[in-house]
Amino acid sequence: MTPKNELADFISKTSPQTMILVDEAYFHYADSPDYESVIPLIKDHPNLIVARTFSKIYGMAGLRCGYAVAQPETITQLSSHQSWDSVNIMAVAAAGASLNDPDQVTNGRRLNQETRSFVTTQLDAMDFKYIPSQANFVMIDVKRPVLPLIKALKERNVQVGRLFPALPNHMRLTVGKKSEMEAFLSAFRQVLA
Repeated sequence: MTPKNELADFISKTSPQTMILVDEAYFHYADSPDYESVIPLIKDHPNLIVARTFSKIYGMAGLRCGYAVAQPETITQLSSHQSWDSVNIMAVAAAGASLNDPDQVTNGRRLNQETRSFVTTQLDAMDFKYIPSQANFVMIDVKRPVLPLIKALKERNVQVGRLFPALPNHMRLTVGKKSEMEAFLSAFRQVLA
């Protein structure tokens, strides 16, 4: 995630004729004040669009539902390119119900932070480095090519993220329930032995 001050600087230096799309898919997970939303900047930047999704903290990845925040004229322009059936009614109903649950985001953020902290504490104890995260995943430096580890974990019914070619020694671990993270850590220790 990019800190708000860096995004604000980029937005202010970008030509008003260039549309800027900021993806805030992981915004709700952030627990640092450095990662505030840029939605307040929309009022001064008609070329700014902020996208959010119900796939992450709301747990509705399969429904493929999200929304955009922008100035009214920009939304009108975007709407002219949207087909009438671009989002199914089940996704709209689920998204609405989630927005009406005031504890959804707070509880999701708290559970993610607790479990992410548990995982990173265990990784610290195992002397593994990782990229600090404000999201629902951790990129772990496994100190070796990651593909054999991914395959070995899969053989133990533990699924982890795909290979990132720019980080061939890093494993992307999505933070799930504590019991899932305990299962991952157990299998991870086995494949490293």
